[in-house]
Amino acid sequence: MEINTQTYLSTGQFANLMGISKDTLFHYDRLGILSPVYKAENGYRYYSLNQMDVLKVISILKDLDVPLKEIKDYLDKRSPAELITLLDKEEARLDTKIEYLQKMKTIISEKKRTTKVATRVNPNVFAIEEINEESLVITDAEPYSNVNSIYDSMIKHEKYLNMHNINSFHTVGWMRDTKRVLANEKFDYDFLYTKVNKQSDHSNFKKEKGIYLSAYHTEGYSSISDTYDRIIRYTHDKEVKIQGYFYEEVLLDDLSVRGYEEYLIKISVQISNVSLKEN
Repeated sequence: MEINTQTYLSTGQFANLMGISKDTLFHYDRLGILSPVYKAENGYRYYSLNQMDVLKVISILKDLDVPLKEIKDYLDKRSPAELITLLDKEEARLDTKIEYLQKMKTIISEKKRTTKVATRVNPNVFAIEEINEESLVITDAEPYSNVNSIYDSMIKHEKYLNMHNINSFHTVGWMRDTKRVLANEKFDYDFLYTKVNKQSDHSNFKKEKGIYLSAYHTEGYSSISDTYDRIIRYTHDKEVKIQGYFYEEVLLDDLSVRGYEEYLIKISVQISNVSLKEN
């Protein structure tokens, strides 16, 4: 077979056009996946422009982790029907991968937002802000006895989220009943919480819309009660009433600081007899 080599591409030209290496083309030829349309007596190989689309699909399938053997099996029995079946399958896999990547992007975006907020915080100053209603998923906390009880509570919470297939982009927080705190009961947590979308069918608690007082803790979990005491003193001095629950939220964790002692923890509680205009 003789061809006009001016209308075909050499291995180097075809590889350069498609952004792959010549070795990849040699490998595909050896496997019988994609061979040149013409091999000259001098050993030169030539590819047709018509093979561009074939190679594009092969590259996409390879990027989707389809084994080369599976690609070859398809090419050996190729037909329009077989192509539709293959592409249906890979399109579904691609949709799943896109959904997963979108979730990962949302988690990263939320983490970036939280960290930016944390860098603007003055931990020595109380903050008063209006917060819209938030949908939460809460689970009971184990009675606090030692570090193990914290772990047990977190494991139970994560199991609940997994069991109900709840995907959240927020870290786990902790809740304490204001009545128990004001009664000076032994330090304990009542619930763990995770923020979810308002449309979530799994939300089992609503954090009320209202004015919230927030303080920031930076001395590690071993002294977290000190910041609760600081909030109580502040509300007494300002004659501010608190209600509902205290909410603990970690703003800076091991991704940005080294160890628990450097965490930045936000503790918020709803206040009922103050307005933003007064502050």
